[in-house]
Amino acid sequence: MAVLHRGDLHKALLSELPRSVIRTDMECVDARQVGENIALRFANGEIVESELVLACDGIHSAVRRALFPQSREHFARYTCWRAIAPGFPQGMDPTRLTESWGAGKRIGLAAIPGERVYWFACCGANHRDDPKLAQADLAEVQAMFSGFHEPVPEVLDRTPADSLIWTDILDLDPMPSFTHGRAVLLGDAAHAVTPDLGQGAGLAIEDAAVLAALFGRLPTDRAIREYDKRRLSRAHRVAAESRLYAKVAQWQNPLVVPLRNLLVKSIPERFMDRQLEAVLDIDFEPVRNAA
Repeated sequence: MAVLHRGDLHKALLSELPRSVIRTDMECVDARQVGENIALRFANGEIVESELVLACDGIHSAVRRALFPQSREHFARYTCWRAIAPGFPQGMDPTRLTESWGAGKRIGLAAIPGERVYWFACCGANHRDDPKLAQADLAEVQAMFSGFHEPVPEVLDRTPADSLIWTDILDLDPMPSFTHGRAVLLGDAAHAVTPDLGQGAGLAIEDAAVLAALFGRLPTDRAIREYDKRRLSRAHRVAAESRLYAKVAQWQNPLVVPLRNLLVKSIPERFMDRQLEAVLDIDFEPVRNAA
């Protein structure tokens, strides 16, 4: 398993596309069915009508909200800060991704290329957009997580104060379909998951790989139907497992947390490995054999 900076992944993907096919500053604000086509309206007033729309516009997708009004965002009842710190602390194993749990708080560390450490710190929240949490600076985050072991304090100390990113954690309630006519949802627009299993970007890449393979072998309408069949069950399973993981990891009850920690420690490593393989392992062979 490799951990990459999201910006590095974007650069690698963009390097495979001619610059002429990309238009920036095009915020989609609405979508509607026009006969068999889909019309997209953008913030600059432009309207584009297309025979096929692949909507990859995130959990707050304007396309999904317009064409799938039954979709619902769900607050996971915790919030998260993220940043990147330069250098590796002494004693940190750069080959291991770690996550440490407290009572209602947890923090994860992962080495990324360039001798940097990506970290995230999560704590429970009773409601979305809590101004106290939203406005917390690095010093306040350090104070909140001051009880964690080394090298957490050192990593936070190394972090540039202006690099902190804060977000409430949301996912999507399961949707019965990712397609509407010739509009197809991919990634977080279709099945946003909490980051607890680290599968958000992975599921999006899977969506793209499956859809591209199907379009290469099947007529458009049949490929779209087949995409729905192939992606729904896996996306729903990963979303449910991520949501469950989040609930357990964010437990705050001082009577329950020690029991949780004891149970987690007692789980055999081979069982954990099998669970991880079940999440990470996807067989693309049926896609390659589509006819």
